[in-house]
Amino acid sequence: MSSRSRSARAAGLGVLTGIGAGLALGLLLAPNDGRHLRRRVAYLLDHWADDLAGVVRRLDDDDSPATSVARAKADALVADARVQAQALLSEADALIDEARQRRADGAA
Repeated sequence: MSSRSRSARAAGLGVLTGIGAGLALGLLLAPNDGRHLRRRVAYLLDHWADDLAGVVRRLDDDDSPATSVARAKADALVADARVQAQALLSEADALIDEARQRRADGAA
């Protein structure tokens, strides 16, 4: 899993956690009967936990067609970048060798 998808997952989880905490705090501060409020908060937290677990499962599902297509495109881009980087390195090595040769010819 790439660091970008990990950071996106962490950001999403952070946002959802913040929203859940804010809503729970708002419910706790709302004027309601204590028992009713505790039941309501427990229900909402259970519901949100189930929803969040489903989102995490979908994010981790590597067998989905969209993930497979995206992964194939990313792999192709990485392979192309490697080829281009190798070509640039070869060209740089050739220029360095040429400069060394010129220096050696000029010093002699």
